[in-house]
Amino acid sequence: MDRFSWPAIVALATTVMVAFGVMFYGFSVFLTSDAAGADFSTTVLSVGYGGAALAGGLLAFPVGRFADKHGVRLVFGIGSAFGFLGLLAFSFAREPWHVLGAWWLLIGPAGAMTYYEPAFIAVDQWFSARHRARALATLTVIGGISGTIFIPLTERLVAWFGWRGAALALGSVLLVVGWFTSFVFLPSGAGEARHGEQAPFSLRSLLSDRRFVLYTVGMLLSFGTVQSIITHRVARFEEAGFAVASVAVWAAVASALSLPGRYASPFIAGRRRPTSVHAAGMVAVTVAMALAVTVGANWQMGAHFILFGLSFGAMLPLRAMVMSSWYSGSAYGRIMGVQWTFAAIIGAAGPAGVGVLRDATGGYEVPLVGLVVAMAVAALVTWMSGLGNSQVKSAAVESNGDPA
Repeated sequence: MDRFSWPAIVALATTVMVAFGVMFYGFSVFLTSDAAGADFSTTVLSVGYGGAALAGGLLAFPVGRFADKHGVRLVFGIGSAFGFLGLLAFSFAREPWHVLGAWWLLIGPAGAMTYYEPAFIAVDQWFSARHRARALATLTVIGGISGTIFIPLTERLVAWFGWRGAALALGSVLLVVGWFTSFVFLPSGAGEARHGEQAPFSLRSLLSDRRFVLYTVGMLLSFGTVQSIITHRVARFEEAGFAVASVAVWAAVASALSLPGRYASPFIAGRRRPTSVHAAGMVAVTVAMALAVTVGANWQMGAHFILFGLSFGAMLPLRAMVMSSWYSGSAYGRIMGVQWTFAAIIGAAGPAGVGVLRDATGGYEVPLVGLVVAMAVAALVTWMSGLGNSQVKSAAVESNGDPA
């Protein structure tokens, strides 16, 4: 389906960029004491966000199964509507349970349908192996502009209209962009290579695949740590005495610095073992997070954001490269969904746990040390997952299914 998909991938990437901006990067500003943090505790907001990530993870398999058969057009259209409704509900929240309901029941499902997960499925459906690296680079580079735009934009909207008005405005942007993309640019089916009966799928066989298990452990650890540091770092540096506006600018710089890695890493992974490239990026993120543990000087904050941006950008497209090299085919969405469900169930506890520990200990130092250790372990098991015979056809897709 390569001939139809370049305008679609640009439009799809734009929706992903907006979705991350309003529901992910925007949350890091909402968490501060100048925004929703003035009305709700760090624990409540963190548990709300963590529950949203968990809800999104639980929906990953059904979303992947639907996308395997029908494509992603309706997935993104419905997800954009859920995101708008969730941010609308959040903007009216007066009690802690209002926050939890908005994030768990609406924003979490929206993320499952508008973040990279369904977009990665679309890339596997629309592009042959020859063009997949370029498609992933396009998707993640455009998506990578999100933090550069939406962190300072959210901070400005909060300053101008309050956090409630900012949430409503950002949700409206998601709805307009998401629906325009879904109903103008996205194809209605799953692609020529996916028409017909879906490949048989065996969860037992998938869980007996050593590479899948190890790589999934790496993903759940890295997912939890990256989610935690991104959602809490604005508040962490605010706690250390830096102005929120200054931190927001640095976070935007980090997002911009992620762009070279997002573009280059799929091509590097196409020439090297993808899991080793992914593990190297995790090591660099580990160092970046260590710089935030006891930050006290401007150079430490700058070094954190610069190194994090460069290495996180390189990491982002690699999961899709690894999984496509092992499992590409008409069961790909379900396999990705199973993995992301496991990752989200465990990893979603990260932001909530950091918030609880921060409130319990009176500072971010203890939870940040835990995040550094978790990311180091993630790098190790990710590297181990690529050792041995990584090109053997997975038993998760039976012999009469699509080639892995």
